[in-house]
Amino acid sequence: MKRLQNQSSSSGFLSRNRVLRLIILAVIAFLVGGRDGEPNSRSALQIPAGPVFSWSYFQPGNPPEQTPDLLVLGKEVYGSNCAICHGANGQGNGWRAHMLYPKPRDFTRGIFRFKTTESGDLPTDRDLFRTVSVGLQGTAMPGWRFVLPEKERWAVVAHLKTFSRYFEEELPADPISLGPEPAITPRVVELGRQLFQKVGCVECHGSQGYGDGPSARGMEDSFGSLISPRNLHVTAEFKRGRTLRDVALTVSTGNDGTPMPSFKDALTQAQVWALASFVMSLEEEQPVIRGPQCPMMSGTW
Repeated sequence: MKRLQNQSSSSGFLSRNRVLRLIILAVIAFLVGGRDGEPNSRSALQIPAGPVFSWSYFQPGNPPEQTPDLLVLGKEVYGSNCAICHGANGQGNGWRAHMLYPKPRDFTRGIFRFKTTESGDLPTDRDLFRTVSVGLQGTAMPGWRFVLPEKERWAVVAHLKTFSRYFEEELPADPISLGPEPAITPRVVELGRQLFQKVGCVECHGSQGYGDGPSARGMEDSFGSLISPRNLHVTAEFKRGRTLRDVALTVSTGNDGTPMPSFKDALTQAQVWALASFVMSLEEEQPVIRGPQCPMMSGTW
């Protein structure tokens, strides 16, 4: 059944050093792009083809069989790399969590924003693997494909699913099919602009897409945190990635746990692509630092 969307010690010093090492490893992996080696070995870390920071363009293989050994490995990898933010029990309350905004995901709630399934459905294993692998732009969530081999990332997916009972109670959902990606043409962009007005995007995102619509003030997510609509002109705010397919997928699925709804049933597939094309046509701007209101530090969706 679908759920409602709106629902300084030595050890600390060692943990901070571990994070620093991981960041350095990530930069090195990004620069060298990986090398040939045995499957699932650290020398086999590679950057796949396509946009590097696009959630939607990253295509995982099939999940491995969930075995006791995989779960043991997942718990170990999670404890070494993920619990620092998400907490030992997956409640988003790791010792580093209070320093972060947006806050780390609480896995126990079973509410996930980035997925290919319909609003209210759980993500697929491949969706979770995408987020673990690619990370989320504008947040503290890194792309672990630059650090962890594939097997360890799949193991983390298997382990984090144990934090929520919903993964035991609900059947896996089918991904939404967007179909082939169309060309962005002036006619399609104009149709998207009209739809942006017609279906109510302006209420939150504003008439020009700056996230300043009349309903934008005082919004909260399902965890009670203040949240602001996406400024569609600032590329760094697109957590999934700013490609046509990333935007179209967000239009289709919405973002569970936020005021961003799904338009899958309100728009045809062609209209979804048109609306995404309009968003992609907007002039890109760099975020402007304005103290606490810096877009890079906001909880935008």
